[in-house]
Amino acid sequence: MSTDRNYWYEMARTAIRRRLQESTLLEPQQFAKNVILFVGDGLGMTTLTASRILKGQRHGRSGEEENLVWDHFPAVSLARVIN
Repeated sequence: MSTDRNYWYEMARTAIRRRLQESTLLEPQQFAKNVILFVGDGLGMTTLTASRILKGQRHGRSGEEENLVWDHFPAVSLARVIN
């Protein structure tokens, strides 16, 4: 795994270009008929990072470069609930 800053900038640029190309494949007239909302309780950044590392280590890799299923979703967000 590279620690070179330019390497990571290029990885980010490639990921953004790929996402933009995927979004242009949709016809402008297409609208969602239904929405599925996944709410994961307790899935903070620390838990997600630990999950990625564990997944990678189980496959014989370091883990930091792993992706979880929802990392490939076209849209995700984080919410903080204080009650």
